[in-house]
Amino acid sequence: MKWLILLLTFASFSIAAAQEINATVTLNYDALSGTDRENVTDLGPAIQNYINTYQWTGQDFRGPKIQVTMNIYLMSGSNGVYTAQAFVGSQRPIYKSSSVSPMLRVMDNAWQFAYTKGQPLLHDQFHFNSLTGFIDYYVYMVLGFDYDSYDPMGGTKYFQDASNIVAQGQNSTYSQGWQPTSSGSYSRYSLVNEVLSGKYDVFRKAFYEYEYNGIDLLSTQRDSAQATIAKALNDIANLVLQSGTRSTLIRVFFDAKYQEIANALVGYPDKAILQKLSIVDQAHQSTYAKYLN
Repeated sequence: MKWLILLLTFASFSIAAAQEINATVTLNYDALSGTDRENVTDLGPAIQNYINTYQWTGQDFRGPKIQVTMNIYLMSGSNGVYTAQAFVGSQRPIYKSSSVSPMLRVMDNAWQFAYTKGQPLLHDQFHFNSLTGFIDYYVYMVLGFDYDSYDPMGGTKYFQDASNIVAQGQNSTYSQGWQPTSSGSYSRYSLVNEVLSGKYDVFRKAFYEYEYNGIDLLSTQRDSAQATIAKALNDIANLVLQSGTRSTLIRVFFDAKYQEIANALVGYPDKAILQKLSIVDQAHQSTYAKYLN
């Protein structure tokens, strides 16, 4: 068993270290008209090209790329300044399977940026740009979660890169979405601040166990993989119950994973974990209830 885990460690880490982004970007500007609409007709392909051609980790990529979906909805525009909502999703392959594991699924409703038609999109880690800063933030969050799934706390560098962008955004003219919120609603600040907080180290280690020693082994070692998944989820549930606070990070995790969790625990004899998840993840309670029955 030990040699198998060691083999998987090297194989999976080589994949993680080799990965790059393959993004599909759609831009919906139906709500716009006139010059504000004409100004952004080239923006969707420009963003997709920007993501897919930049070497985000500075490494020599040879493995499968991280699949990313970004759907952008422009809500309004005036003199080259736009407000937008964006869905960002990512996934990674499951070991010895044709299936994929969802990693991130976020709907961000608070993006404001400036853009002029034909403007080059350039990566600059030292100067904040309201358009590319948003894109960069989510690419780094995607990389962070992906690396965490192959190596405990392995995504810290990328989460720190995302955190630096948050700090820049807070001090910019376009600070919407980069600030902390008091209402418990989603913000980019809250997500990365929590994932880097020592308070959530338990979550990050459980996330790794869930993915690497759980989901990745379901097709080859189902019983032990299910036990690992249940224990990891129990650790996350206990963290929620003990903290008593509304966590952006935990909510984002369950929004991406709830259906995968329910499917992974089909046939698992101890239903207590699904009952516990119904308490800590009430947004998806009906899904857990269906599998409980």
